[in-house]
Amino acid sequence: MMSRHAYAPASAWCASAKPNRLLETSAGSGWTSLLLDHHEGAGQSDAFETHPTGDLTLVVATAGRHQLDCLLDGRWRSALYQAGSAGMTASGETARLRWRTASAREAFRTLHAYLPGSLLLDVADEYRRVGQPVPAASLSALAFRDETIAIQLKALLAACRSGEPDLYAAGAARWIVTHLLSRQARWHHVAEDPRRAAMLTDRRLVRVIEHMSAHLERAMTLDDLAQEAGISVHHFGRRFRESTGLGPAAYLATLRIAKARLLLRTTDLPISAIGAQCGYPRASAFAAAFLRHVGSTARAYRADN
Repeated sequence: MMSRHAYAPASAWCASAKPNRLLETSAGSGWTSLLLDHHEGAGQSDAFETHPTGDLTLVVATAGRHQLDCLLDGRWRSALYQAGSAGMTASGETARLRWRTASAREAFRTLHAYLPGSLLLDVADEYRRVGQPVPAASLSALAFRDETIAIQLKALLAACRSGEPDLYAAGAARWIVTHLLSRQARWHHVAEDPRRAAMLTDRRLVRVIEHMSAHLERAMTLDDLAQEAGISVHHFGRRFRESTGLGPAAYLATLRIAKARLLLRTTDLPISAIGAQCGYPRASAFAAAFLRHVGSTARAYRADN
């Protein structure tokens, strides 16, 4: 018989700690096996601290696109979230975050699932019984992609809306935790993995994105980025796309245009200077890229903002 697990009471306070607008929640639906909150945001937020809870917090982007910044070891680390992107905060941990979209008119939506810490320990114990020696205390990630998890959380939201009983939520919670332990837990040391030359871990991905963000004015080749990640060029492009949903060149262009938008809104620098700072030394190249991504010229964008 399946053991009963309930989400922590503290999780019910997590939504109030976020600047996102709470659209709907499973609280009050009779579900106790997990808590599911549906949020929306637009524009940019001030830095905020997540509310501590004993549950594993799983966040999945379902619509729109936004940049999420997380303060880690005294430095802001960034990730681009779009539909299918996900992140996790381990039981008992808090995170200092901020987010922004390309404009105040562009909204994003996310699903936040709070999965009981006792369930995580229960499922991890089953893994250890079949020979896995390492406990699963490492379920924490700024960003990863998992379309299966995204589909499951959307199905949970639909089930909550249609009044499915807690039995549905309990089964889904156990499957989600099992899947996350299977795919995301660090059951072995990366240095012992013979596939490591082809792996783009969260840490390596963050390093590449930080390198991109810090040097937007420079020309960057696929070789440069693969070297920064520490994996072969052969694997880098595919692994990067799997992790972010975009190829390296497209992701870099997104960062460059986001910075250009910011400079256009907040400075009076000449448009040609902004283009150069964002990696477009030729004005014509910047004009074409900006029009393609934003749908207007840089001059019109500045005038409207």
